[in-house]
This record gives sequence, structure tokens and C-alpha cells, in this order.
Amino acid sequence: MMHGLFRILLAPAAAWLLAATACFAAAPSVPDEQLEPLTSAYLRVVKPGDEAELHRELFGTVLRRVSRSYAREVDMPALLAAAMKTLEPLAPHSGEPGEVFKKAINAGLATLDPHSRYLDPMAASLQRGSITGRFGGLGLQVDMADGLVRVVTAMPGTPAARAGLQSGDLIVRFDDQPVQGMTLTQAVFRMRGEPGTPIELLIRRGGEQEDEFRVSLVRELIGRETVRWSREGDVLVLRLASFTGLTWPAMGKAISEAAAAGHPRAIVLDLRGNTGGLFRQALITADAFLGKGEIVSLQGRAASSRRTWRADANEQLTGAPMVVLIDGRSASASELVAAALQENGRAVVMGQRSFGKGSVQSMISLGDDKGMLRLTTGLYYGPSGRSVQRTGVNPDIELVPAQVPAARSRRREADRANGLPGTDEPLPPKARVEETRCAPSRKDLDLGLACALAFIQAGGIDEFVVAVETGEPDEREP
Repeated sequence: MMHGLFRILLAPAAAWLLAATACFAAAPSVPDEQLEPLTSAYLRVVKPGDEAELHRELFGTVLRRVSRSYAREVDMPALLAAAMKTLEPLAPHSGEPGEVFKKAINAGLATLDPHSRYLDPMAASLQRGSITGRFGGLGLQVDMADGLVRVVTAMPGTPAARAGLQSGDLIVRFDDQPVQGMTLTQAVFRMRGEPGTPIELLIRRGGEQEDEFRVSLVRELIGRETVRWSREGDVLVLRLASFTGLTWPAMGKAISEAAAAGHPRAIVLDLRGNTGGLFRQALITADAFLGKGEIVSLQGRAASSRRTWRADANEQLTGAPMVVLIDGRSASASELVAAALQENGRAVVMGQRSFGKGSVQSMISLGDDKGMLRLTTGLYYGPSGRSVQRTGVNPDIELVPAQVPAARSRRREADRANGLPGTDEPLPPKARVEETRCAPSRKDLDLGLACALAFIQAGGIDEFVVAVETGEPDEREP
């Protein structure tokens, strides 16, 4: 399957990128007279030197690319005014050129949408690691607490786990460099590096300074676990945490290993909490379970950037009933997959309405040591022509939680400032079920998965609703 699939997906993707490049040359640019007030004000407030000149020129580079390739017409005066406003409070020749540039340009880009952003070289490096799914590092998931880096978890089998680092540990120093005063991005960048290179951490455990100790680690190639699978009886459960460059290889391996133990009767594709990732990996994932039909279409401002992708004839686990689980954190690439499988009639979607991010961001390199521009260049549409932008994917069966956890109650795309408008109203679900009525057969099964398994056992939406409402599961033989 995969050789044909890559021919279908990679060639159109390359053509789309070339079309976008051609669009750059044809579209109007930003006149110098529009840029001059901003760049002059910038030079007045930053420390003079080569770095200031580099970033002055970078204003023009970024804004010309925005003007040429953004998904819709740009209100350039509003963008420039927002950038200029960040410079007004600064004293002459007081600001660090890179930091002032980043703050100003991102204030301007925020007038476009919540997802377009300039990434400095450090943040761009971290972004590349997130996209590929592999990076040199220690295997820590971290956040910030009281100005220090706090360990959330150490990934199994990594240098951090072998060193015994625990959830709640605070990192006080990297080698001889204090963590206090760093941003989270700076701290993560400091921990990453070439595999085989050493780093020493000063760890505080228990919150007391006297409980500090040093740990010497050697960075390794870290691969994020994007796919996990299990079998619940004869049902294959695939859990996708994100869409990175590792997603399809891991997914294909999981399907092969599961099928080797016997052809699964049904599939549960769990996309809950999956906030998205690579567009191409989402295409491949959707195509894996479709034997025909449209997967998605992409529409940018220029006609040359509009593309449609259709399914390869080769389908994985053909004929196996399928349930896709989503929730309010399922966004972007995971919404693409859910919409494609739902609208082609391949799967029943179950859970809560998804986040509603139907836009596609291109990562545009600005050159050596200049960072990267993440820019919204198009909106994607499902096979029915509907956009998930702002509305999200509405499940066929809505699972009503007894209590909404904090993670689910955070804002959706429709609630974010300056979000791109949507064009469609969400379709109502075909059924609503309180998820607490789906009694798990084991303690380690969550209610959402229990509902998916109960639906597969029931064989249809009406039968499932009757079974959970009456508490009498369908006893038919599979």
C-alpha cells in the first residue's frame, strides 16, 4: 500500500509548495514607504550594531512573505500599527535587538490569527524536533514552577529515567548556568543537543535547598511515542498522541503486529487529546483506512494553492467496523482524519465536539540564524465540502461527561481572539449518551473507550443507545 500512497501524497504536496512559491512572485509586496516608519522606530529603540541591522532587514523579509502567501487578504496598516505599539514605551537604544524584534513582529502577526508566529533560531530548532518526532535530549517532559524547571515526567528508557529523575523534581542549574531567569523555551533548548554530549543538572527534590544533588547525563536520540496500540478482545485500539514524522511508520508497524495475532474484528482510533501535527501524516493515516473517496481539500488565497487529495485503493483492515474517539482537545490534523473517516462513512465518530482548527500553517525558513515564520497559508475542507474551522468535528454519538475536567473546559478555536472565521454550522449529533452509562469491563479502561467497545458490541447507533439506557448489553455473537 505505502509505495502507491506516497506517490499520491508526496507529488501533490510538492506541487502545492511550488504553487505557493509562484504565488509569492505574482502577489503585491509591501512598499518601502509602509515599512519605513516601523524600521526607523525600531532602530531608535534598540542597541545599535550588526544585530540591529539584521533584524531591521528581517522586518521586510517577514512582512513581504506575509503579504504574498497568507491565506486571506492582509490588513497591513493594522499589522504595522500593532507592531509599532510595542516600540512606543521603550527608551532610545535600550532594547536587545532580537528580543524587541520578536515582540514587535509577533504583535503584528497576532492581528492575523492565533497560529501565525515568528520563531527565533532557538524556538525554530525546537519546532523542528517536534515535527520530526526525534531530537537529541534527555527524555524529560517539563514545565516551569517558581522560575525553575519542574519535571512532569521522565520518559521510560531515556537518560532522565535511568538517572532516577522523578515527577516534581526541580532543575536548578544546567552545568554552571542557573535556570532562574530563563524562559521555558531557553531551558528546553539548553537540555537538547547532539546525542553523546554530556550535561550536568543540579536537582532539588522535596522543595528544600538542602535536598539538592547533581546528576550527570549524556544526551541520546529521543523518539516521541506517538502511537500506542492494544487489543481489547478482538478489537484493535490505536491511540495517536500527535502527527509527527514517526506517526505512520509506528502506525503501520502496530497494525501489522496486531494483525499477526489474528485479523481484528473492529478498530477504535483514539484521537482524544491529539492536538495535531504534520498535514501529510494526517493524510496518510486517513488514507490507510479508506479505499476510495476524497480525503481533504486545501484552499489558499490563490487558485494555484488549491489542492484535493483522494484515497488510494489499498485499504488497511478492510471491512472492520471503526470508531473514532475525539474530544475538545482533538485539533487540526486529528480533525482532518476524523472528518475524512466520518464523511466517507468509514467510521462512527464518538466523544465531544473537537477544537475547531481547520487552518494549515507552513513553516518558512528565513535563512541561517534568522529563525522561521509559521504562517497560515490555507484552510482545509472535508469530503463534504465542510470546514472544521471554528465549528470543529461534531461526533455522531456525543458522550456527555458527568463532570467536565479542567483540560476539556479550556477555550476552543471559536473563542480565541483574531481567529479565522468559519463558514459552517456544526451538525447535530445523532445520539447523546452519558458516558457513565458505559460500564468498563476492567478498571484500566476509561469511560470513552468503554463506550466505543459497547457500540461495537451493539452493532449500530440505535442498538447502542438502547443497550446503555437499559443497562442490557447486546448478547449477540460477534
